[in-house]
Amino acid sequence: MIVFNRNILTLLFILSAIFSKGQENPHLLPNHDFVVYDSNYVHFYNSSSNFNTFFTKLDTLIFEGKGKINVMQIGGSHIQADIWSDQMRTNFQKFSPNLNGGRGFLFPYKLAQTNNPYYYKITSTGIWEGFRNAVANHHSKWGVSGITASTKDSVATFKLVFRGDNTPYYDFNSVKIFHDIDSTSYCITLLSDTCSLIRINREIGYTEFLFNTYQDSIEFLIYKEDTFPSSFNLYGISLDNDDPGIIYTSIGVNGARTKSYLKCELFTKHLKAINPDLVIFCIGINDAYDPDFCANCYENNYDTLVAWIKSVNPKTEFLFVTNNDSYYKKRYPNKNALVAREVMIQLSNKYNGGMWDMFNVMGGLGSVKTWQKNGFAKNDKVHLTKEGYILMGDLMFSALIKEYDNHLKMKP
Repeated sequence: MIVFNRNILTLLFILSAIFSKGQENPHLLPNHDFVVYDSNYVHFYNSSSNFNTFFTKLDTLIFEGKGKINVMQIGGSHIQADIWSDQMRTNFQKFSPNLNGGRGFLFPYKLAQTNNPYYYKITSTGIWEGFRNAVANHHSKWGVSGITASTKDSVATFKLVFRGDNTPYYDFNSVKIFHDIDSTSYCITLLSDTCSLIRINREIGYTEFLFNTYQDSIEFLIYKEDTFPSSFNLYGISLDNDDPGIIYTSIGVNGARTKSYLKCELFTKHLKAINPDLVIFCIGINDAYDPDFCANCYENNYDTLVAWIKSVNPKTEFLFVTNNDSYYKKRYPNKNALVAREVMIQLSNKYNGGMWDMFNVMGGLGSVKTWQKNGFAKNDKVHLTKEGYILMGDLMFSALIKEYDNHLKMKP
């Protein structure tokens, strides 16, 4: 009986979403003749792989309304823009009623003088400088975000406000500010009197502000207490609440390769605050753009990242995503995507993970030109347009939900 009820409920969710969007294809997908829908599923190369741990937590959340689920998608510029990942976030949180678990960890990219997702606005005072793990001549400490915003001013501020008619209501009653705790030169405080408690977590490296009522915007003051030369380094922010639901964290840095994240000495410390149940790996487009792309180095770098994540949560499950099709210097189809794809297969087999074949879903080698002609990829033949990233989010979500349907059918 339980299987029947769960399948019916899941089917109702899917059908409701389909009819509300006027789409004919199952799993929320539009019809495009340049998409290879037959390739749009999660490949499992190991008999013990099926995301059972993640899906069991999803069962508890959907059918009992209990728990938090943390998904983290990590990559380069495809993810920093937070269009693809935000579409995934939206799809997860709308899959069933009341699945919005809050916004969670994010980075105020504008403070680092780089492109910020539209739906949260960052304003600031003071002089801020940005350091990215992908830039060879940038030298800084980095955390899980792979980017650091730094100021040497004696007084500086920053404010975060959500905007946009389609932005979910991400209210929160706790804010964590990730920064250097061991320095006493700078203090950080709220520019309001709404905070009820302040806690410092020295193990992970954040100051937490707790509130008696839910908030929807936040503004901070950073000030220096002495005259010794030093800087305040901001590594990220986490906006949290006590509601059950899904938190979808996007970690992206323009130009980042796998080795870029290996420079992040605070990665595992900060990851403890995210504690992901599912990690979606999308790092690779910049690795494979190198004519001297080293497949063994690429795999070894991923081995290190997986080990770091498993040291924080041994039960984390992994989805390895192949590179999108792209061109080298806009002229030559990048055949390194085929090599990177084979590495992703090996990694998914090695770590009992899944592999989503974005490369073949697009149509394989040279297919990005067709996406470009249809307005779904940019002229550089590497990046997608907004519409392309939204479509990619819908396709990947559909592939995951097909596996969740299979999980439900197998339940006793």
